[in-house]
Amino acid sequence: MTVASELRQYPFQPFTGDLDEELLQMVETDSVTRVILPDGRPCWLVLGYEDCCTVLADPRFSRLISGETAAPGADAPRSLVMDGAPHACVRRVASRAFTARRMDSYRPRVQRLVDQLVDAMIAGGKPADLVSGLVAPLPMLVVCDVLGIPASDHHRFYGWLEGINSVVSYGLAQAVDSQQALRDYLGEQLVAKRAAPADDLLSIWLGEQQSSALTDEELVELAVGVLVGGIEINSTSTGLRALFQHPEQLDKLRAEPEKLAASATDEILRYTTVSAMFRVVVMAGDIELGGETIRAGDSVMALPWFGNRDGRIYPDPNVFDIERVPGSPHLTFGFGPHYCLGAALGKMQIELSLATLLRRLPNLAPAIPLDELPWRHDRINCGIASFPVTW
Repeated sequence: MTVASELRQYPFQPFTGDLDEELLQMVETDSVTRVILPDGRPCWLVLGYEDCCTVLADPRFSRLISGETAAPGADAPRSLVMDGAPHACVRRVASRAFTARRMDSYRPRVQRLVDQLVDAMIAGGKPADLVSGLVAPLPMLVVCDVLGIPASDHHRFYGWLEGINSVVSYGLAQAVDSQQALRDYLGEQLVAKRAAPADDLLSIWLGEQQSSALTDEELVELAVGVLVGGIEINSTSTGLRALFQHPEQLDKLRAEPEKLAASATDEILRYTTVSAMFRVVVMAGDIELGGETIRAGDSVMALPWFGNRDGRIYPDPNVFDIERVPGSPHLTFGFGPHYCLGAALGKMQIELSLATLLRRLPNLAPAIPLDELPWRHDRINCGIASFPVTW
């Protein structure tokens, strides 16, 4: 086996929105390769679609940190690292609040929030920052609304959640304290919802509590998981970047924004990415994958966005086509037992944002060259730091 000193540092180059060309070439030829992560760990990168599906769904790829037998403490949401029966139990409860009918009922509420943010962005004059004006605040507003968090408390969540998605502050005492404050607050909300239930996720989960046997602490962790998964949806800005890079596709969407917004959203999610990194899992037993032997205890990182470019799955995988004929589902929201429960809600936000922007601002254009857009590297979910636009 290759010794660690001979392994290449990953990422191979700084992430600026486009997938690494060398790795794209390796998707079908060297789907599994070993590298050194930024923290110094040797790790297997998994690139091909089918191999990514194996890592995302096979229980032998454990989401627990190496050497642990239970979920970590207060510095990470336990609902994000569960495996097996405990995860399945929590997921069954959570899924009852994410039915297709309930998602449809959220559509007018999400559209109202999009309209309010676009109104404010227009009123502020041009150029406007698409990220601070729409992309960053919308997911927080939506997830708080869905959970049933009072609007007067929304501002408190930005500070609390900073440590969870920050590469810089993750695990530091201040971040841990903030996350505990978030858990305490959500515990208080459970008490309030139990006394006066409403039409929101916290109330629904409380209604299922007796049959599910989940404790208040477990419901709080479930809510933290929804918040962590839902507060940073950056594909609206990366999607617009891709559309500006492909003006013929942008023209199609401008001509029929309501008709093509859904298919454009799916293609944006397949084609773009917001980060070079993904969750690292640990191998619980030996396995053969992509012609390589992965040993128990090895770290593995599947990169779904490279799987989304696998030519064995998608015709012309590196072509951006907003009218692409649906085929195998993309892996951006995961695969198998950990598939994102809020995927439909996330797609709805991107779809409504794109359609609204292009309907109300038909001359929308970047205010600076696209290669000058700044990217965040202090976040686990990266994304574009600011996106000046004009119209």
